[in-house]
Amino acid sequence: MRIPGTALLALALALATAAQAQTPQGPMTAEGLDRGLSNLGLMAGHAVQCLPEGEQPRAQRAVLLFNGMLVAELGSNAAFRFASAFGAGSSHAVDRSFCERSLADWRKLVQDHGLDR
Repeated sequence: MRIPGTALLALALALATAAQAQTPQGPMTAEGLDRGLSNLGLMAGHAVQCLPEGEQPRAQRAVLLFNGMLVAELGSNAAFRFASAFGAGSSHAVDRSFCERSLADWRKLVQDHGLDR
């Protein structure tokens, strides 16, 4: 299943600008895409840590699948941005107070992009 690059771009930008929801949005920029991919990677890294240990390997496979989609649709620089942010997000101590939100965002990403196969 191939996800159009525009869908990945839209997701990355949505995450990059979620905190600025009331601010009018301008055209998509490379900086906005980078910020979105970084935020997405940080969220995914945190969410995987929030999962029970038995569910983490499946989630890690989903992350690899998504990263492969990024390579195919947006190129290796975008995939690297996401992967490095994922590593950063999964290397910090888990803040359990944010797990519910991270897991909800993670499950939406998995569902929206068919990563649960």
